Amino acid sequence: MSILDKDRKHLWAKSGNRCAICRQELFHSNKNNEDFNIGEECHIVSSQLNGPRHIDYYQDYDSYDNLILLCRNHHKEIDDQSNISIYTKEKLHQIKDKHEKWVSDSLMANIPQKGIEVPILFGNELFNILSSSSGLSPNNDDYNNEEEAEYIANIWQMLSDYIDIIPDLAVYDQKKLEFDLHKLLNEMSEKGYFLYGKVVTAPVKFMNNTEKLPIALLYIKSISN
Repeated sequence: MSILDKDRKHLWAKSGNRCAICRQELFHSNKNNEDFNIGEECHIVSSQLNGPRHIDYYQDYDSYDNLILLCRNHHKEIDDQSNISIYTKEKLHQIKDKHEKWVSDSLMANIPQKGIEVPILFGNELFNILSSSSGLSPNNDDYNNEEEAEYIANIWQMLSDYIDIIPDLAVYDQKKLEFDLHKLLNEMSEKGYFLYGKVVTAPVKFMNNTEKLPIALLYIKSISN
C-alpha cells in the first residue's frame, strides 16, 4: 500500500513545508527560479521486517499518523541504526506533535483574527466550519492545570479527526455528527469554555506547488480568563 494523496497533503500542510527537526524550508526556489525539494515523507514505524522501529502487524504503515516530514539529512539520522535508541517511536511522535503545534501557532499569529469574536453556539455551525476545511489551526487560553490541558487537548484531537472523516460520511452520519457537536458545545459551556472560529484560506507549499487551503481557525476561551 502507498501513501494516499489525502495523507500526503495532510502531512505537508500540518508540517508547514518544514522539517520537523531543523525546521528548514523543504520545497522552494533558488535564485535562478529553479524549484527543488529536499523534503522526505518518513515512516515512524517501518513496514520492513528489519527496518527502523518495525512493529509486526502495525495497523497502517502509510497513514498520516505514522509519517513525519523531514529533510534528507534528518531522515538519514533518525533511521541510522546507531540512533534508533534515541529516535524511538514515542520520541518521533513527540517531535512531530511539537513541530505541528509550532506551525499552527505561527499560522494563528499571522492570520487576521477579525470574524472570530462571536462564539460558536450550534452544532451545525461547527460542522460547516469543519466540513469546509482541510486542516485545523487550534489555539486556546493558557492552561490552569493538567486536567484542563488534557480536556482541551482531547477536544482538539477530536475536531482534527472529524475533519479527516467528514468527507466519507453518509448524510445520516453527518446529521448525527452535527448533533454530537452540539452536545460538545453545550458540555464545553457548562465547564466554562467557549469555542470561537471561522474558515480562512492560507497558502501552503505542497510538493512542487503552492496551494491555498481552507483552514479551520479555532480558539477555545475560558470564561474565567
